[in-house]
Amino acid sequence: WTANKAAWDAGENDRQAAAVRADRNARLAATDWTQIADSAANKPAWAAYRQALRDVPAQAGFPQSVTWPQEP
Repeated sequence: WTANKAAWDAGENDRQAAAVRADRNARLAATDWTQIADSAANKPAWAAYRQALRDVPAQAGFPQSVTWPQEP
């Protein structure tokens, strides 16, 4: 049991990172419409937001501390 708990605890960071990436991916998918050719969205602003989402894993403190970008 102790070995299994230690292995589980060691994977905590990986599980948290996977959860944050899944959230980020959902946010990206929800904004795909902003980049289609006939969208009336402010494409540069949405593109910058989407890039900021892709950069989330590079933030200091990831995955324990994440600052989500604001939608345009």
